[in-house]
Amino acid sequence: MQAFYGCYLLQSLSNNRRTYIGFTMDPSRRLRQHNGEITAGANRTKRWRPWQMILCVWGFPSKVLALQFEFAWQHPNVCRNIRDKVEHLEFCQMSRNGRQRPVFGVMQNLQVLIEMLKTTPYSRLPLRLHFLDQGVRAALPKMPAAQALPSHLNISHGSFDDLERQCHEAMMVIPVTSSVCAKCSETWKPGDRLVSCPHCECPLHVVCAATLCSKSTNTKKLMPDEPAQCPNCRRSSDWMVLVRSHRTLPRGAEMPQELPLAVKEDDRESGSEASEETDDENDVQIVSQDFPPLSQSSDASGKGRFKRKEPPSTSQHTESQCSGRPAMRERLAAKLGLVGPLAMPS
Repeated sequence: MQAFYGCYLLQSLSNNRRTYIGFTMDPSRRLRQHNGEITAGANRTKRWRPWQMILCVWGFPSKVLALQFEFAWQHPNVCRNIRDKVEHLEFCQMSRNGRQRPVFGVMQNLQVLIEMLKTTPYSRLPLRLHFLDQGVRAALPKMPAAQALPSHLNISHGSFDDLERQCHEAMMVIPVTSSVCAKCSETWKPGDRLVSCPHCECPLHVVCAATLCSKSTNTKKLMPDEPAQCPNCRRSSDWMVLVRSHRTLPRGAEMPQELPLAVKEDDRESGSEASEETDDENDVQIVSQDFPPLSQSSDASGKGRFKRKEPPSTSQHTESQCSGRPAMRERLAAKLGLVGPLAMPS
């Protein structure tokens, strides 16, 4: 996962029936905007302050998918993917002019969310559900519709700090523990797309993993329905679980052939020490460039851009501006009343 994209559900503390569904890339900061702690960005919810965040759905591969999910959650009877699934819900109705009537209440919006998570294409996304309210989390197992939620859906409960920790863990780059694919035994190349087994971290090509998830040899299927059996540990994993570890090997870098791609602890420590020394050298260079002599000029590489800007003398200011055409130098020299080499073309 490259970034956090999530949809959240708010409940007003002044009126329990008032709820709000939105999109965010920072849940904690977004809640502060709704409560007025941060100005601008949440004018629609100003009337029913203060608010509390009930839950957050995150793990979307892109911002577009998250915004589409937000619209479908706000307009369940309008979205063609889920309007048939919410027909049995009495509180989901359309107005006479064909618009979605607002859904009031936390449990009502939670029922709509459950129906969405069970419907394609949302049931095939590697989503996670994080509850910030203990009461709503305890009521989830009692709902009959929640028994049919996808098995790969990760449900958690905690504070914003717990959500941030889970997000950091999901964004961590999983190391490649082998120099070859576990299925086809081909050596990794720059630009290869791979996933890892969640049990043994065995790396696989995305195409190879899709083949393991399908009984047929047709690898053009976008959403494999069957779990894949790891060739190394022989344990099964759903396709959506494998997709969470998807990454692309960087291009333009030579991949090691003999040694495994996993970085050893000793090499990692030595590399960190070397990087610290390099950073120290760069810091010294920047500090030395911070106060250079006034006669130093910037070169083509951009060194010297950290120079202190001090007003130069009249002659130096004239020379710096007279390095162009001869006619410009003559006019500037005549304007300043100077005679000599500045007025002569070079």
